[in-house]
Amino acid sequence: MTTSQLLSLVLVPVAVATAHGFFTNWMAVQLLLKPVKPVNILGFRLQGLLPRRQEELAERISAAIAERFLTREDILNFLRQVDPVAAMRALLVEKWDEKLGEILDSIPMAKMFVSPERLEGIRDKIASALAEEAGAFTERLVDSLEGKIDLKETLRRNILAFDVTELNGIIEQIGYREFREIAWVGAAIGLAIGSVHALINVVVLR
Repeated sequence: MTTSQLLSLVLVPVAVATAHGFFTNWMAVQLLLKPVKPVNILGFRLQGLLPRRQEELAERISAAIAERFLTREDILNFLRQVDPVAAMRALLVEKWDEKLGEILDSIPMAKMFVSPERLEGIRDKIASALAEEAGAFTERLVDSLEGKIDLKETLRRNILAFDVTELNGIIEQIGYREFREIAWVGAAIGLAIGSVHALINVVVLR
């Protein structure tokens, strides 16, 4: 077997099959994400799987999350775990000091008749009275939200609004190593097929 025969019957099939396996797998992975916008090639509409099926993916992902991972009941339970007394008291104290300071600054004479200690006493009594009702208020708030929380629709809407190009970039950053491994697996398969082809060529010529 001459050198040219060796090149054409052994090395070429191996090299071609290896390159074919690598680039075929690499292109298959890329076509999951790109092109973002539809492209017409010889009458065929070409678009990445993710951009093309974004609406269906949004529907299924939102349904899976809302039904299995983060349900409406989970959100309501989170709200119930908040300490309403402490939250109401902290909010009232913060707003009392803020607004009362503005009022006293606008009426300087008022500071002469009402001491800071007296104002703090009034504030604490009001805060205690309102805080006692905070628990019932939280339950009413939860009851009012229970029929209005549509987690699935909210997730679906947000997924559809997410920029596909940005999402593609995130997926590529996360999966770059895996994408490259898939391409090299294709190259390995191509190498094996090419080697078998080359072996058959050698056996037949002998």
